[in-house]
Amino acid sequence: MTVKLANSPCSWGVSYPDAASNPDPKKVFKEIAEAGYEFSELGPYGFFEPDPQKILDFTENLNLKIIGSFIFDNIHIESEQERIKKTLSKSCALLEKINSKLIVVIDHITKERMETSGNPALSVSLSNNDYKRMVIFLNEIANMCFEEFGLLAVLHPHAGSYIEYEYDIDKILNDVKSDHLGLCLDTGHLHYCKVDPYNAITKYQNKIQHMHIKDINQNILNKVYENKIDFDTAVRMGVFCPLGNGIIDFKKVYKNLDEISYSGYATIEQDIDPTEGLNPLEYAKKSLAYLNNFN
Repeated sequence: MTVKLANSPCSWGVSYPDAASNPDPKKVFKEIAEAGYEFSELGPYGFFEPDPQKILDFTENLNLKIIGSFIFDNIHIESEQERIKKTLSKSCALLEKINSKLIVVIDHITKERMETSGNPALSVSLSNNDYKRMVIFLNEIANMCFEEFGLLAVLHPHAGSYIEYEYDIDKILNDVKSDHLGLCLDTGHLHYCKVDPYNAITKYQNKIQHMHIKDINQNILNKVYENKIDFDTAVRMGVFCPLGNGIIDFKKVYKNLDEISYSGYATIEQDIDPTEGLNPLEYAKKSLAYLNNFN
């Protein structure tokens, strides 16, 4: 088994296309290539000018293949779903033209869930009506992505969102009936939310279509739990650390991926606060070198 390793503008602090703190897009992709990657996610729609030929010309010159993108938005809020669907449609149309195959779907973090992230006993749930509307919407967009653009939507459970704990994942997978919704498991977010990432690979093997790779500083996470620190603050504290410096056993991650014959992409994401002055290029190089020990 060989996992195809990618990186992402997220490792450069890019979560939103128009954030004032975003680095220059061309600099980001140049550095991803410089770090030794052959594959990358594109980042949120609009971060790089959404002109397919310009994207292809630029990335092909770097020998960089764009494998997909993500949408990080309020999937759980009915009044915002039409807007989200329009953005998603534009993103999928762009990805189709640059020969990408997947779109990562992430429900946006909320204040009330971030405050208790990692503590399922204290975390509030959506109302039954809001949950049902979210399920209907996930069905709609998964089918749209595949039927209209040939892309697979992969759902990413995320700390501080309404899809984060194991029971959230189980319920969503049971209730969303579309055959075109896969899973993107994130080793860091799973561990943060007390979901065993190794067991999850085995348990959800029939749904896993993409992986995100992160490590966790357990000492910082323990402080987060003990002091009920919210997710955003935890990120600023450095809860997601460079690969190999934390608690995640990547030898075991690779072993379990091998056992399920996973042969897809795995995107290394170093979630950082872009205002903290960290060096994403050096993180990206070290993370790739570390994971190549297991590939």
